[in-house]
Amino acid sequence: MNKERLKGILTGVLASGLVLGLSITAFAANRSITVSDGIRVMVNGTAFQPKDGNGSPVELFSYNGTVYAPVRAICEEAGLTVSYDANTKTVSITKPAAATQTSTAAPADSNAGVRITEEEAKQAALQHAGVSAADATFTEVKLDGYDTLHYEIDFYSGNTEFDYKIDATTKAVIEYERKTKGGTAAPTPSGGSSAQITEARAREIALERAPGATVTKCKLDRDDGRTIYEIELRNGRTEYECEIDAATGTVLKWEMDD
Repeated sequence: MNKERLKGILTGVLASGLVLGLSITAFAANRSITVSDGIRVMVNGTAFQPKDGNGSPVELFSYNGTVYAPVRAICEEAGLTVSYDANTKTVSITKPAAATQTSTAAPADSNAGVRITEEEAKQAALQHAGVSAADATFTEVKLDGYDTLHYEIDFYSGNTEFDYKIDATTKAVIEYERKTKGGTAAPTPSGGSSAQITEARAREIALERAPGATVTKCKLDRDDGRTIYEIELRNGRTEYECEIDAATGTVLKWEMDD
């Protein structure tokens, strides 16, 4: 509840209602008046029911265009302190002094939000790469949170290097890249054929990893002695970039930016 806002809303009510709170009689006993009852108080869109010291509901009413309300219930709801001096018939409303707060909060945990272990992240990368743990040698595993909290995992198997980013909360593959050491071309398709896959097939491979996306760029290029397709895709505000080996159809690099 926004106390400061409530104070502003109730300023007019308090000015008129002081004479009623704490058992103060609004009018002489021998005077009859006509009032409108059924008045409601809404605090930030929520109905507020004032109560007396015994916890019983106290009704509000309107007389000659002025709303009358119990002082104590309204003021205490606004965070004010109310007291009454019976000798002087004086209601005192006090705003509590702001307390000096000493921060005791613990330092921010750099691992806040982590839901998976390093081992689980490594297994996610290996499974995605299709490499067994026995055939992999890891060179780096670290937690990073520059954008999305994720694990950066680097490993190699045979003469192929793999770089992965694994979401530390969902275990999803955010980004990955694979390359052959020394620029050695990846194995060609069975039968030794060096024929390139078509651009249409390269697009299909990319779209299989980003269902619903649209290819915005697809071009043939050379990188480290191999022919690749460089493809860019978009799905709403999410953008993807990938590199596909033009000889094998292998996805060599995949990046997602949302």
